[in-house]
Amino acid sequence: MSTRPSGFEDRLKAALLARLPEEAPAPAPVRSFARRYGTPLGVGVATAVVVAVMAVPGSTRDGSLPSGAPTGSPSPTATSAPEIKRDPDGSLRFKLPEQPQVPALVDRLKELGVQVALVPKRPRSQCSELGGGGRGPQADREAEILQHGDDDFVLKVNAKTVPAGYTLIFPWADYYPLGEQGIGFGVVETAKVPSCSIDYSEGLEEALKARSEPPKDPGRTIEIPVPTPDELSAVVRSLQQQGVSVAVTEMKPASQCADPGGGYRGPQADPEAELARGREKLRINAKTVPPGHTLVFTRPARPSGPGVTVGYGVKETSKVTLCEIDFSLGR
Repeated sequence: MSTRPSGFEDRLKAALLARLPEEAPAPAPVRSFARRYGTPLGVGVATAVVVAVMAVPGSTRDGSLPSGAPTGSPSPTATSAPEIKRDPDGSLRFKLPEQPQVPALVDRLKELGVQVALVPKRPRSQCSELGGGGRGPQADREAEILQHGDDDFVLKVNAKTVPAGYTLIFPWADYYPLGEQGIGFGVVETAKVPSCSIDYSEGLEEALKARSEPPKDPGRTIEIPVPTPDELSAVVRSLQQQGVSVAVTEMKPASQCADPGGGYRGPQADPEAELARGREKLRINAKTVPPGHTLVFTRPARPSGPGVTVGYGVKETSKVTLCEIDFSLGR
């Protein structure tokens, strides 16, 4: 059964194509990626799921899990590794794994002599040691671990892509499939390989704890399509009549608005607590818009024109403002 999220292939190819420029880039600082939180990271990602690398007390650098780790995850030996091919020059080549395949892949690569580690993902309360030491973009395309395959992208492992003194790492969540799903990978200085990577998903610890409890009823659910600018006023009135805490904020230039915004809810560990299902439908209930929060629609600064859309999010009610600064506009 496929474990990839909806639209995985399209998002994967778009993300990976962005990593492979037409011309070899000039030497650059260590790359950093960001989730919605802007967390720097020196590892590559195969989807938008990005994990900052930290350490967890009780874990070991070979990727074994600490005592008391969440249960209910697939066994590391339950899913076979993707096929690993050996090129004539001795390089190892394999397709990006699905998440349940990662532990078996790491074991197989170790058997083949690769310096590789499994890095468990953990909630913030269980990770304290900062990571770092990630290898940045390489001027020599052959030194990039991510390569074009015959009809797809592959990871290629050799002395150029994982040089002496470096380790190939795969972050992996033992509580999968809770929350967002994706495959991370990176090449990190061996001395700086982290014991775990921190998972910033909001509500993660509560969601992990709730796995052993009966599911809670989120109450009445209202499902609506994302409104257009012309529909917004009527949609807001309808939701208010149904008792939903909802507000509209305007995007304006800095000269007309002093409030930069803030207070929005980030990605949720529990998929049932996510407001959006796909890109076109919103689910509104006590989980997606919990007490003390407000559903906020963002009216664009230029309400007409092709491709103009209404933004949306869930924000702490005390931080709702009438406007937010659109930094793309002039003063």
